[in-house]
Amino acid sequence: MYRTGSSLSEFEDNNKVLAKKTKIVMLARADLLAECLTQAISTRFQGNEVVSLSEADSLLDGNLDDVALIMLYRLPASTFPSVIRTIHEFHPRASIGLVVENADEVDSSIAGFVDEGLIHGVLPLNLHLDVCLTAIDLLMKGGEHFPAALLRRLAPRSEAGGATPAQRETRGETMIPAPKSDIGRGLLTSREVQILDLICMGTQNKIIADRLGLSENTVKVHVRNIYKKMNVRNRTEAASRYFRHDGDASPPRWRN
Repeated sequence: MYRTGSSLSEFEDNNKVLAKKTKIVMLARADLLAECLTQAISTRFQGNEVVSLSEADSLLDGNLDDVALIMLYRLPASTFPSVIRTIHEFHPRASIGLVVENADEVDSSIAGFVDEGLIHGVLPLNLHLDVCLTAIDLLMKGGEHFPAALLRRLAPRSEAGGATPAQRETRGETMIPAPKSDIGRGLLTSREVQILDLICMGTQNKIIADRLGLSENTVKVHVRNIYKKMNVRNRTEAASRYFRHDGDASPPRWRN
């Protein structure tokens, strides 16, 4: 009986397959927070390669392939047009996330890219780390994450000239006015209204995820966004506020 082994070429091919990982790029001016966030991302997403860049020109490197997400932090507003253009040209499949100090103080020119749907997520620094990492996971899976404060700021523009992609859609989800005056602090997407309906029926996140074909982490992000927009702390308050009304019609349900 003879032992058989893989050839050297097969061994090298297998190593190449194993070594190839999708990349998360952090394009940022180096500071302590950028380093800490990069380390946290590396720890959370060990199946991905995390690449730190300080210059936008590095995005043109031919070896920088299979990029799933590009995070932008502390870049001058004047460089955004060229950076966004470079990303869409050389990394068209990559989601773009923007880390900001405060969602209420995003430069108007940068907010315009959100308004046009060219940025897929905005992550304020006051987010809890677990929420931030969950939002990053959502972006990598093709979802979007926008703070209610930023959507409120953009809302007047959509009312004046028609709803724009960043306000109308969350990857195919239509933005609709929240059904109650109590919920007027933000806009709920059709997906959020759908999840809110299930929350009001006492459905657990895991069951909601199964019914809607989502990951449980994605559902958790939606639930947190719902809480923020409704200004509530838990499911009981959300359900109570959703069904509360002052003589007006019953709240609208989710529509296809």
